[in-house]
Amino acid sequence: MAAVYPATFNMTRKENLMPISRARSSKLAAATIFTIAAFLFACDDDSGLVNTPQIIFPPEIGIIVNSTDVSVTLFAVDTPGVTRSIGLNPGGAGSPATIAARENLAIVPLGLFPAAAIVDLLTDSVRSVPLPSNSGATGVAFLNDSIAYVANSNLNTVSVINTFTATAGAEIPVGIFPQAIVTRNNRDEVYVLTAQLENFVPARPGRISIIDANTNTVTDSIILSGLNPAAAVFGSDGLLYVINSGNFAQGNGSLSVVNVGTRQEVEHHEGFGEFPGDIAYGPMGRVHVSAFAYGIAVWDAVADSFIRPPADPVVIDGNSSSSGVGFDSVDRLYSLIPGDCLNPSLAYRLNDDYSIDTDIQAGGCPFAVTFTKTFTGAFTRLSR
Repeated sequence: MAAVYPATFNMTRKENLMPISRARSSKLAAATIFTIAAFLFACDDDSGLVNTPQIIFPPEIGIIVNSTDVSVTLFAVDTPGVTRSIGLNPGGAGSPATIAARENLAIVPLGLFPAAAIVDLLTDSVRSVPLPSNSGATGVAFLNDSIAYVANSNLNTVSVINTFTATAGAEIPVGIFPQAIVTRNNRDEVYVLTAQLENFVPARPGRISIIDANTNTVTDSIILSGLNPAAAVFGSDGLLYVINSGNFAQGNGSLSVVNVGTRQEVEHHEGFGEFPGDIAYGPMGRVHVSAFAYGIAVWDAVADSFIRPPADPVVIDGNSSSSGVGFDSVDRLYSLIPGDCLNPSLAYRLNDDYSIDTDIQAGGCPFAVTFTKTFTGAFTRLSR
């Protein structure tokens, strides 16, 4: 049985931290709101009144990664019933499991195939960026409009991708088995979750390697109490919430809460059950955790207690399994249903009471979802 590490609640208080934008899908979406229409200032001949500026915000697009199809499914959040699919690799090789998006681009590491796919959401075109042999690339995050970081899990390195030139720079050595990456807007730090796996089994508690994006070197690390950190998201309280999958078939999933400013894990909560894999931070400090084994657990980050524990999870339409969760920019929750990972499956958008708002057709084994705001071209094609 894995050792239990005590939580260090006295390191900081959540209420003393300045709020920042929510990370992952909502953070990326909120950070990319921009004006796409001209301002109209012409005077009216009769009234002499000046027209108020007309601002049109870009439409929001949801993007689902389909692992066994090696594709992404796109949908407009305003009309989610209309979807289209884009293949990521002409040969169909790969095992994509994560995605990052920023404005009109998305980037998807291809796992067992040593490359990352850059998808232009306006043209549906895909460019392939070669990665080192046997990279096993999984985690990915944008730093800014042109630079993204991809985790090479099998090589214990991170590759820096220039999305404009579709090239990869030199590898950055990090901790053992990096499998997720998180960034924050207007910050020059990259947070890499290293699972510390040996022969695909946790050998020790996970760590976070911190990369200075100005020098592309690791400048610090944070030791976690949980095993096998799989995904993370920044909350509106400024803290980083990390879901630890634990050991397979041992039911020892846990949640780490990290203050990246002080470089400390400030809380560690057990009880997240069998191999949770994804995490999303929602309204009122509600942390949503997905698991193939039980569906969605809901954690109250303010009260530090479960709202819906793994023993009483959110189960959607009888599907006691969820392979990924995410929020759009207006805080609507989406859950991915893996199905049999052979045939096309579904994503669901949920109401506040976790009833079904709408379903969205996805591909085989949907595994991750994110959101971005694009120019009208992508939205127009989805609406046809």
